[in-house]
Amino acid sequence: MKAFEKTRIIFTVVVIVAISTLFLMLTFTPENSVATDENEEAKPTLSVMGVSSMNVQPDLASVALTVEVKAENASEAMGKNAEIMSRVINALKQLGLEDDEIRTRHVGLYPEYFYPKDKPPVLIGYRAVNSITVTTQKFDILGLIIDTAVANGVNRVDGVWFTLSKELQDSVKLQLISSAVENAKLKAEAALEPLGMSITGVKSIEVKEAGWYYPVVYKEAAGAAATTPIMPGEIEVTVTVYVVFYIG
Repeated sequence: MKAFEKTRIIFTVVVIVAISTLFLMLTFTPENSVATDENEEAKPTLSVMGVSSMNVQPDLASVALTVEVKAENASEAMGKNAEIMSRVINALKQLGLEDDEIRTRHVGLYPEYFYPKDKPPVLIGYRAVNSITVTTQKFDILGLIIDTAVANGVNRVDGVWFTLSKELQDSVKLQLISSAVENAKLKAEAALEPLGMSITGVKSIEVKEAGWYYPVVYKEAAGAAATTPIMPGEIEVTVTVYVVFYIG
């Protein structure tokens, strides 16, 4: 009898454990485990774009300079070009420019042809091209850089442009992101107030990369002997954010 009672007790415990396990399996299904996420998705949202802009004084200037030389044969064209460009670079260094402020942008050698009517092209020589870019923060000598380069053999000035250094870009971008998010929040609050609703949270924020506008402002030269006058305009930097707010 005692053995029977003991067996019945063990059987009862096993049944209880089995029922409990089954209950847990039915209760904690994958569907129930994401119930919170589904509730979040069911919340009403408002998508708003925020924008912030700032005019910034650039701290980097780049000047593109090119030497072109024509000669009857390739080696002569390249040799003369190299001689002139070496003279140009040495003269620029005399102005106080460092090696890391002068970079070769392009070197090329191109055949030159004469095209007689109804006849095959005739090779008449070669054109050697060597282009450098001077990137510097020495804004006070930009005009002198161009004049010195031209005086020493540069025969093409391909452009002058102004940019922001990475350090300044990062600093400005962080300021604008904060302002753009605040702009988005103000827009959302303005839209919700007449409806008697408010922001209850943030679902997502997307930051669009900053956009840059690079103007270049030139002054008129006072006379033929004057240094080439160049002045940087301010750079307009814009950051856009897309914010999805939970509302209620």
